[in-house]
Amino acid sequence: MTDSGALTRFEQVVQHHRGDPDFMLSLARGLQVLLAFSEKQNPSSIAEIARRTGLDRAVARRCIHTLECLDLVRRDGTRYLLDVNVLNLGHAYFSSIELVQRAQPVLDALGEAVHTNCALAMLNRSDVVYLVRTQSRRLTQRSLGMGSRLPAHCTSLGRVLLAQLDKEDMDEYFKQASLPRLTAHTVTDETTLRGVLSQVRSAGFAIVNQEVELDLVGIAIPVKMRGFPAKLALSVTISPRYTPANELKARYLERMSETAVLLESM
Repeated sequence: MTDSGALTRFEQVVQHHRGDPDFMLSLARGLQVLLAFSEKQNPSSIAEIARRTGLDRAVARRCIHTLECLDLVRRDGTRYLLDVNVLNLGHAYFSSIELVQRAQPVLDALGEAVHTNCALAMLNRSDVVYLVRTQSRRLTQRSLGMGSRLPAHCTSLGRVLLAQLDKEDMDEYFKQASLPRLTAHTVTDETTLRGVLSQVRSAGFAIVNQEVELDLVGIAIPVKMRGFPAKLALSVTISPRYTPANELKARYLERMSETAVLLESM
């Protein structure tokens, strides 16, 4: 999931490297246009892409034409969509991460034991990025595959990862994060959220009650896998119709902790 914040940060990087003789501005602009396509949006016109990126319309048109020639973007009438071939870019990254191959069977075993969704994710700026996931048949709200993103502030995974940041990094997070309200339960006040993260840090786990999506609760714990530099988090999510939020710790925390030990020993 791409938001305007990601495009803003991308543009800041581009501006920082202007004048660098080895920096390819045309390549950067093409990637900027790719970022402007959101997985949840309808087909976009050249004018809409230009508006989102802040690029001149002629520049946006040339970028889109090039991406279309490369089969990364396809035309839908007068509008454009990402083509399925764009997945090859992400697949190249995930195929290079041994973590995915090592962790998937372990998460599958956890999913079979708890009969619901499990995920392993990392923090990337203001989002959590899903690296490994197992999907339960009885929980079908949202399909989140490898590389999917959700805002960190309202997910159990994100709160566990945010709680591990030092003061400087946490201040930077709050400076650039937008904290969108996804449901009526989403905590969006910075002071309140800082208090919640302090509690998560002390407890060693995070529980989120319908803040990212209605009829969905989750619990997460930190994980550190050998040979992988980023901090990770492991989550279990389920409908409160099956397990209320106040029962998540008693029902899942022990099994999740055992899984974390397995992952950390691999």
